[in-house]
Amino acid sequence: MSLKIINKEVFILKRNYVTNNIILLAMLSFSVYAKDDFSIPPSLIKQVDNGNAEVAYFIAMTFFDGSEKFASNYDKGLKWLKKAAQMGYAHAMEELAIELEGESKYEEALSWYMKAADLGMGSVLERIAIYHYYGRAGLEENCLTAYKWFEKAEQKEVELAYNNHAWFLATAEQEQCRNPEKALKTISNLMAIYDADDIVPWHIWDTKAAVLASVSDFKSAIKLQQWLIDEMKKVNEDIKPSYFQRLESYNKRKPWVELNQSNK
Repeated sequence: MSLKIINKEVFILKRNYVTNNIILLAMLSFSVYAKDDFSIPPSLIKQVDNGNAEVAYFIAMTFFDGSEKFASNYDKGLKWLKKAAQMGYAHAMEELAIELEGESKYEEALSWYMKAADLGMGSVLERIAIYHYYGRAGLEENCLTAYKWFEKAEQKEVELAYNNHAWFLATAEQEQCRNPEKALKTISNLMAIYDADDIVPWHIWDTKAAVLASVSDFKSAIKLQQWLIDEMKKVNEDIKPSYFQRLESYNKRKPWVELNQSNK
């Protein structure tokens, strides 16, 4: 296997950053008065007051991340993130939902995910699918509904949606939620996104091995899972015990079944 690999976990959520705000960053840097504090320039406040939600979002991210000159401030970041979301900025809605989800405020998080979805944010479709799969935020636990949301996300080429969809189709605890053949097609569609020199995350190889085992191709599953573990060892990567457990399962000619233990 020639593709490069990196370590990312299945449900990692990543902040979206505004990439065209170099001028805004420079303006903020001039507002630093002490190592651990800074104030927002009046010019930026005025832009927010005039309805510029992107500026409010940028201010929020600056508070969250801090810099070499000033410390981060989560509370202020969250305040500005809520402001940007309330002003209708889709990226802020997604980030706010992520923060709320981290606090297990699932109903409020789902509300913001749905609002972001209405504005065309493809990445949140995968999160909504997860809520349906596990029955979070008062939703009925329904894998088939979840799969429909995954498919919507896949239409926007959300890689995490392909991966998680294939994983559940291959390893779901409930038999009616498993569809090995479709899992194989889904993981194949995901792998087709990558070129030969692209970096492929660890978890995708792990998912692919599980899919191969689900269609009883245990020889290929064992070879891939063992290769994955060996490659992770080469770079001193921490390996989850479940990676070894899955390899043991494949050696016993048993597909991996993932127990649904998610918090509601």
